Amino acid sequence: MIAAFTVAALIAAIAHRLRLLTASGAVAAAMVGGATLFAGLSWAILLLFFFTTSTALSRWRAAERHRVVSPLVEKEGPRDAIQVLANGGFFAIAAMLSTRGDAFTWQAVAAGAIAAATSDTWSTEVGTVAGGTPIGILSGRPVAPGTSGGITIQGTMAALAGAFAAALATTLVGWPIPLHAVFAGGIAGSLVDSVLGASVQERRWCQSCGVQTERRLHSCGTSSVYRGGIRGCDNDVVNLMSTIAGAVITWRIA
Repeated sequence: MIAAFTVAALIAAIAHRLRLLTASGAVAAAMVGGATLFAGLSWAILLLFFFTTSTALSRWRAAERHRVVSPLVEKEGPRDAIQVLANGGFFAIAAMLSTRGDAFTWQAVAAGAIAAATSDTWSTEVGTVAGGTPIGILSGRPVAPGTSGGITIQGTMAALAGAFAAALATTLVGWPIPLHAVFAGGIAGSLVDSVLGASVQERRWCQSCGVQTERRLHSCGTSSVYRGGIRGCDNDVVNLMSTIAGAVITWRIA
């Protein structure tokens, strides 16, 4: 366990040095990474698969993405502790539990969680810069790029690709979870993320700019006002719920 957390801490420190993680994000990543590495190398490989592919996509057309989403989203840039735990925390819990009980069950749970996180992240990163004008998944009306709950054809294709890639990675590391179960969990998690983002996620409004935002302090410097959704239910909460949904779906099918 000491060796696992030491290696994870070193990797997290490098990621922080490369400005991929904030200081708090590096601490959280060290904890998540240590738990997964302690469970076995295959667990660590799957976590690294998610982190490296997501990071690579976030760097793709980063300047354009910043211009599009900066007025809307609450967080961008290096991932902080809450973002790390929202995407990888449930996976880490499953990793630790797999060392104490039924390995197959917890591998199925973890595979679904990481597939959901991958599918949703790929969809977001691609859809915000390569998807044209998105439509609200519930309203069917056009929304601004980067709006939670907005979907595009390109983003949907990226979600499918991310779920399949995660399922394939699970198979390649030798886990006995059916590929179709992991794929279904990934798609389900991404779908839940979009639906929750369009329905219960807190929405705010900048009265100065006349636009919807997730920021309490809009990019123009004006404090935004509450407009709808559940107070405190931000994108991190929605991401956590989507990984849990993906985990449950994969577990039930497997």
